[in-house]
Amino acid sequence: MPAVIIKTLSSRKRSGISTREAIRRLTLGEMFQGAAELVAILSLFVAIIVWIISRLQPHPDIHVGVALYAYERGFTQDGTSKTTLSQMQDLVSNCTLWKFPPTLQKNRSKTTDLHSWVLSKVRLENPSGQHLTNLRMGVVSRLHNVSTELSATPNVEATGRLESTSQDGLHKYVISIAALAPHTSVILSLQTPMNDNLRRVLSQEHVTVRIPAVFLSADQVWNFHPTVTPINASTMLKAEAEMRTGKRGAVVTENVEIKTLESSDRDLLAEDLSGRLLPVAPHCQEGTGDHLVEFVGANE
Repeated sequence: MPAVIIKTLSSRKRSGISTREAIRRLTLGEMFQGAAELVAILSLFVAIIVWIISRLQPHPDIHVGVALYAYERGFTQDGTSKTTLSQMQDLVSNCTLWKFPPTLQKNRSKTTDLHSWVLSKVRLENPSGQHLTNLRMGVVSRLHNVSTELSATPNVEATGRLESTSQDGLHKYVISIAALAPHTSVILSLQTPMNDNLRRVLSQEHVTVRIPAVFLSADQVWNFHPTVTPINASTMLKAEAEMRTGKRGAVVTENVEIKTLESSDRDLLAEDLSGRLLPVAPHCQEGTGDHLVEFVGANE
C-alpha cells in the first residue's frame, strides 16, 4: 500500500477511529496521491524486470566495424589547363589514401568547384544462422548533421535520419533495415557535406577522431551496444567496391577529367578555393596507388 495512505490511516487509527472509518474518510487528493505512488512503484518494478531480461537474454553474434574518411573533389586550374582534383583521407590514421593529381603547383594553380564530405562507413555482419528483422542501428558521432545522407550496398534496403543531438554536440543518426539475412554483411555509408563546424572538429581532433558509438535493436534482440571495431580504411573501401560491383578484387573507380579552357571561358574567373582544401596528411603506409583506386579518363 502507498506510504501516504498508510501514514494517513495510522494517524487516524491512533486517534481512536476504526480502520474502516479511516478508509471511508480518505480524501480524493489522498487517494490520487496514493495511486500515483503505486503507479511509480509498479513502473520501477517493470523497469527492473526489463533490465534484468535484457542483460540475461543472449544477443545474436553481430559484428560492427567502422572506418572514417574525409573526401574532396573539385578542379585545379593552371593557366588554361583544368584538371579534376580528388583526395581521400583516412581520419582514424590521419593519412592520405589517394590524391589526384599527386602534386599541386601552389604558386601557379588555383582550386575551383571544390566540394568536401565526411564519410562514416559501417560494416554490419550477421554471422549467425538467424534472420534479423526490423533492425535499428543508432550511430552517435559529431560527424553527422541534418544534411547527412545514407547509402547502402545493394544487398539490403536501408533508411536513416538524424534523431537527436546531445548537449555535448554528439548527433544520433538512426538507420532502419527491414531484414538482414543469416551469414550476410552490409556496408552502410553516411555522407555529410563539410561545413565550417565539421572543419573545426577535424582541425581540433584530426589525429584522434573518435570511433562512433553504436547501439542495435531488432525483433530478436533487446537494445544493446555491440563492440565497434576499427576497420582498415583501404580494406573497407575494397570490400564496398566488391559488394557494389559483384566482382572479386574490384577497386574504387574515380572519374577524372583533364581539359584545356578557351581564353574566353568563364571558368578562368572562378574563385580560388585553395584555402578550403583538407589539411595535408602523409600517405598511408598501405592500400595506396593502383591496388585501391583506378583513375578513369585521366588521359582523355
